[in-house]
Amino acid sequence: MYNQKKLLEFRKQKDKAWKNDAESPLTQEQRQEFKGLNYFPPNPSLNFELELDKNIPDVGKKVAIKTTSGDEQIYLRAGKVKFSVEGTDVEAIVFEDPDQEQFRYYLLFRDLTTGKETYENGRMLQIPQKGNQLIIDFNYTYNPYSSYNDQWDCPITLEENILPVAIKAGEKKFH
Repeated sequence: MYNQKKLLEFRKQKDKAWKNDAESPLTQEQRQEFKGLNYFPPNPSLNFELELDKNIPDVGKKVAIKTTSGDEQIYLRAGKVKFSVEGTDVEAIVFEDPDQEQFRYYLLFRDLTTGKETYENGRMLQIPQKGNQLIIDFNYTYNPYSSYNDQWDCPITLEENILPVAIKAGEKKFH
């Protein structure tokens, strides 16, 4: 269920942590001038509870995703989700983190905002579960740390997850 108050509090806490926390992905210099991340306004129409369709080729297989430093990160093909954005039907591949450091499922994607309003290598979304449903709330979409500075090595979205719509939710480009 969409909760705008929870989203705005999450953003406020994230900005505070990134400004003050030594573990922030920002450099010390960036933190001194940091006033908060740049976000799209909350968009309840981009919040979905979806079933993971595991009936796709190569489900469960390892996928080596290139990173910003030229290395690779390994994910598993978990399945796909289907949703609609402003009347356009969209499919996206969901990846599973084999190490499950934080979340089990992730969505890495590019869309029509990529390179203009959002980071050129794509954005990411950690996907919580509610029973058999995946909670795909694009309002929590974030830029990988490599978008803030070159010290980070982050995945670059695969071509199969270039979405034919504008996902106007979550983080925008870092300025």
